[in-house]
Amino acid sequence: MLTIAIPQLYCGASGKKGAYNRQEVGLARAFAALGCRAVAIYPAVGETAPTVEELEPNVKALYLPARALAGHAFYKSWQPLLDEGVGAVHLMGDTSLGVPGLYRFCCRHHIRFYSQVGAVTSSANNPAIRFGMDLLARRNWRIYRKTPTYAKTPAVAARLAALGIPCAGVMPVGLDTAIIPTLPATPGSRETIRRSLGLDPAGHYLLFVGRLDAYKRPLDLPAVLAALPPDWQAVVIGQGALHDALFAAMQAKGLQGRWVCIPQLANTAVHAYYHACEVYVNFNDQEIFGMGLLEAMYAGCPPVARHAPGPDFIIEAGVSGLLVTDTADFAPAVLAAATNPTMGQAATRRVWQHFLWSTGAEMALDMLEKTGEGA
Repeated sequence: MLTIAIPQLYCGASGKKGAYNRQEVGLARAFAALGCRAVAIYPAVGETAPTVEELEPNVKALYLPARALAGHAFYKSWQPLLDEGVGAVHLMGDTSLGVPGLYRFCCRHHIRFYSQVGAVTSSANNPAIRFGMDLLARRNWRIYRKTPTYAKTPAVAARLAALGIPCAGVMPVGLDTAIIPTLPATPGSRETIRRSLGLDPAGHYLLFVGRLDAYKRPLDLPAVLAALPPDWQAVVIGQGALHDALFAAMQAKGLQGRWVCIPQLANTAVHAYYHACEVYVNFNDQEIFGMGLLEAMYAGCPPVARHAPGPDFIIEAGVSGLLVTDTADFAPAVLAAATNPTMGQAATRRVWQHFLWSTGAEMALDMLEKTGEGA
């Protein structure tokens, strides 16, 4: 039985256990369903010994001691890959500084290595940092040029081509439906869920789920909410550096009674809000993909998103959601999405047909079966 490792080289706030629909675990479950054994690997910064989480037959998560540099993880040892009998590494490393070290280990031990990337250049706001990161990313590009490299979106595939990196195909991120609770979909169920959450059963709600950091652009929300009719309210689930600024902006527009902020919820608890709210908003104009976007669509909550590589790929504009450019465009789009009864159904259908992890797992196993060579 082939064992595939899916290591995470990022150690920032998203992706942590219990707080996110973790891509590595979702893909691991898909590999297991296809007859493989899969190990998701996460950095345990500051820890001195590995810990193991047995998730289900042939699926486990390893938390390995690591060091952190900004959001980059550097594992103290890749020996667990050998201990687990790993035959292939599926890496979503993008521009991570730890990619070359992992690749060299795989080469030394004849472990097949391939990548699924969502970005190959830095998106840092600071030009100096961006320039430096792109110089360092060239080390990753050299690896991507000589190993199978998949793009998460068509936009990334085009970027790979521009850099002279052969693209093995578009392999989208998927949704791990195994951890999504089943909620009622009967007439009146939205009102029932709202009552259980303490929301107004007769109100109108838009939902924002994500980090309250600059790249997610949460400060667009006050202007959008102010432009909506007064019976519209907002639910924000997230925390970050712009928490206080968002509160101040809401108060400055007199919106303090029209929104609620929930700093953190377990992923399983977030899904009730996808069912309770009428529209999901995504303001990030650099969104690589958007797991929250997939979760909302799966629940039948139609999205309104700013144009970015992920939303442009996921959303069929005007069918399963709406895409906009400017902040001023959001409020009219929110109203249009909320009054289109078929858009939520189309959003759910879009995820089921194109964005489950089984799609990527099948592509990867087909490639591994055809190539068969080492890293």
